[in-house]
Amino acid sequence: MVNLLQASNLTISYKTADGEHKVLDNVSFFIGKGESVGLVGESGSGKTTLGLSVLRLLPSNAVYNAGSIRYNGSDLLAMDEKSISRVRGKDISVVFQDPLASLDPLFTVGYQIAESVTAHRPDIGKAGLEEIVESIMGDVGLPEPSRTKQLYPHELSGGMRQRVMIAIALVNNPSLLIADEPTTALDVTIQAQIMDLLKRAKQEYNLTILLITHDLGVAFELVDRLIIMYGGVIVEQGSKQEIFSRPYHPYTKALLMAIPELMDIAQHAPPRLSAIPGSVRAHYDDYEGCRFYDRCTYRTKECLDKEPDLTEYSPGHPARCIHPLL
Repeated sequence: MVNLLQASNLTISYKTADGEHKVLDNVSFFIGKGESVGLVGESGSGKTTLGLSVLRLLPSNAVYNAGSIRYNGSDLLAMDEKSISRVRGKDISVVFQDPLASLDPLFTVGYQIAESVTAHRPDIGKAGLEEIVESIMGDVGLPEPSRTKQLYPHELSGGMRQRVMIAIALVNNPSLLIADEPTTALDVTIQAQIMDLLKRAKQEYNLTILLITHDLGVAFELVDRLIIMYGGVIVEQGSKQEIFSRPYHPYTKALLMAIPELMDIAQHAPPRLSAIPGSVRAHYDDYEGCRFYDRCTYRTKECLDKEPDLTEYSPGHPARCIHPLL
């Protein structure tokens, strides 16, 4: 499989009033062409920073300390602004978690989809543009495109707004789609519809997908492979079948135990949930040993000796733990 996207030794910090703090520390990963990969972790784990760093969409106080991100062999971090602008929205698109905040309230949704087209095809005629807009709106399940395109974001439901965001992301036929918590603000029924839409879009548009989420249950519906992040580093990765059936890292197991049991739900019994004690630190500039130590139920004093390496305990399934759950 050819790697479409590959990050190597990526380290990123944020400048704050009390200094510069690392949020990603020497992170490396790859996504093969045609793959769907889930990037999973709690808020503060670094997953959104990693996803948005691909297109250099981080805030102005972000510092790329080291590493590279290569798309089709080209280093995105070395590109000038004009070059990266040609990639954004055309080769690589992003769907954000809050469509109401992402869409401009002053313009119709049809205008905003059209704007994405003209940014990369400025010479397209009006008739051709209208046809493209209405076609993509129909493809993502928006009703009556000729009427809906004239509406403003506040006139649409949350699910319809997210369909508009997906339309904007797909209208230029990108190779890679980054979906950052695309179902977070939606109810369960609409979540399922959006996930079905992404699955269908993957096939119809021949997409490679990076799904960023805190919910392993949502990730299971779409992805082939999982990358688990904690404290700015990757702590485990592997196929979704391996991760769900045999997690090696205690953090991954804890995330899995936080998913309600389907049998409990079917029998209307209270779900058996297990909360992870404590919380993610604001940063890991000063720590000893394993970053998950304070919250881990399997910890021993040896865990404080040094930070564990990402070790492959079975083919294609590494974990960052000296006490893997083998």
